[in-house]
Amino acid sequence: MGLLDRFAGSPRRRFAQLALRVARRTPGVERAVYQPDDFAIAIHRTGIAGPAHLYLSNVFRETADASPAERRERLERLIRLMAPMPEDDWDSVRGKLRPVLRPVTFGVAGPTGMRPPLSRPAMPYLRELVVIDAPEAMAYVPPDRLETWGVPVEEVFAAARENLAAMAGGVLDRPWRDGMAISMLDDGDGYFTSMLLTPGWLSEVGERMGGPALAFVPDSNTLLVTPLPDTGAEQLYAAVEHAFGEAVRYLSPVGYVAGPDGRSVPYTPPPGHPHHLPARRADAVLALTEYSNQTDWLAEQYTKAGVDVHVGSLLAVEPPDGGPVETVATWTEGVSTLLPRADTVAFARPGAGIDFRVPWRIAEEHAGLCPEPLFAPVRYRVETWPSADVLDGLRLHSLD
Repeated sequence: MGLLDRFAGSPRRRFAQLALRVARRTPGVERAVYQPDDFAIAIHRTGIAGPAHLYLSNVFRETADASPAERRERLERLIRLMAPMPEDDWDSVRGKLRPVLRPVTFGVAGPTGMRPPLSRPAMPYLRELVVIDAPEAMAYVPPDRLETWGVPVEEVFAAARENLAAMAGGVLDRPWRDGMAISMLDDGDGYFTSMLLTPGWLSEVGERMGGPALAFVPDSNTLLVTPLPDTGAEQLYAAVEHAFGEAVRYLSPVGYVAGPDGRSVPYTPPPGHPHHLPARRADAVLALTEYSNQTDWLAEQYTKAGVDVHVGSLLAVEPPDGGPVETVATWTEGVSTLLPRADTVAFARPGAGIDFRVPWRIAEEHAGLCPEPLFAPVRYRVETWPSADVLDGLRLHSLD
């Protein structure tokens, strides 16, 4: 590190200072505050209660090789979208709304008291958010915008879906070849990964491809659609998992198919099916990623608040005999724990290790596990060790 670096601070700190300068000069911004613990800028906007938060990690990585002018321009575009716009009333904004898919922990791991963007459950470990589409970028809709617009949340989601449906028809009109995979890379205007939110769209793609279609969205800009393969699923899933792991804005390594009602659902081939093992692995990778993000953030928040509760990690076991990946949550005697949902629950004693494991549904039924409110992904609080009678009943179903 040179003298200038020591004087000016780390690259992250200098980037945050640039973001602060840009924010404070943006019309509609009353003040902006850097929050170093979150690597974020709190932007207080004229006429809007509560700050919006610009998280800098992604844009910092994405502009690592950009020129100073390009970095500034990128920040200016993002911050302008977060500031109130004069024409931002319901009639003018309705046609600009689009739904987008994001990981379930997106927008959650922020400062205490922050209101995350408007969202609702979409598929396992994924949520549907609404954005305002603009020529330069897009802005997530926060809950306080609904109060300004004077419309219910259902109408906002319905308008976004309606706008997407018109775009989905245009995507269907592109050339499709029987038996050929197609990769769609979004330049910011296509909303290709959002197509999975349009009922019937994946079914229509399958008809044009000549058979059931399998779709992947490893990151927020990439949609891969392929005919359901007879062979080679392991290599396909491995390539998608690699892309997912390398992505700055990751989405999911899971494959999706059209469900009975036309809606996109995770592909879950049964045990014994040639695609079962790679599909199960993809499910586990997504679950591990999202629970890991949640665990890190919750543990930090509870430590700051002095709350004595253990945030349990989700673990995964890949059997040496080549069986399916299995996720595990550990219930430890004497430890108040927030358990993640898993395939199995391991019962452990301090100093003695794991006593036995049972399927999740057995632990849920016998020990009366109930989900805690507001956690996404879901968590189950356990305060005490099960009674002797309950433990005896659980051991009857031991997997070990």
